[in-house]
Amino acid sequence: MPNAITFDFYGTLVQWHEGVEAAFREILGRHARPATNPALLIHAFHSEGRRLRDTPPWKPYREVLRESLRHAMNHAGLAMCPADIDGLIARLSALPPHADVPDALATLRQRGFRLAAISNTDDDLIAGSLPSLGLALDAVITAQQAQAYKPDLRLFRFAHATLGVTPDEVIHVAASQPLDMAACKALGIRAFWVNRRGEVADAQWLPFTEVKDVAEAARAIVR
Repeated sequence: MPNAITFDFYGTLVQWHEGVEAAFREILGRHARPATNPALLIHAFHSEGRRLRDTPPWKPYREVLRESLRHAMNHAGLAMCPADIDGLIARLSALPPHADVPDALATLRQRGFRLAAISNTDDDLIAGSLPSLGLALDAVITAQQAQAYKPDLRLFRFAHATLGVTPDEVIHVAASQPLDMAACKALGIRAFWVNRRGEVADAQWLPFTEVKDVAEAARAIVR
């Protein structure tokens, strides 16, 4: 039986998409474009972030955020200023949890599971959001520590070594199919895909169990 549960952090446990959208609305307001839909900028931001994460050599996530924001703003004909990146990082350094998360984590802890996060971030960036979870995780493993970003299997192997578990002794709960479910399939990890945003399951990343939130995953795990 698995004795540890690992979680993707942003989007799974805390409100990443909401935080990014709020940050971009603030940026557009700062540049006198409050009526502009931020969706195209956010898409460019995420696309460039994926490219930077996947292009060697490894670089800190703070640098990825800065260059991704610069790319998105250039795409919209805007010049990034220090307040833009500072505001984005401030938002992403203090994200609240999804409403279902604190109780779900507490339930799993009461059942004796060790709980850990595996996240594509830097140690200092994730630190500010951790207290909102309502309990201290047993481990917080970041891309900075492993010098690798998901879906690179080195990050998962580093996390398992840190926890002292093998892939069949852990369950992974995450909101991303290409970043997390892909790694779970490759390593044979039992996985729950948290589909908060009404996405379509991609069969290439199966097997995983689809759930609507972390609370549903917790109920299935302790059943």
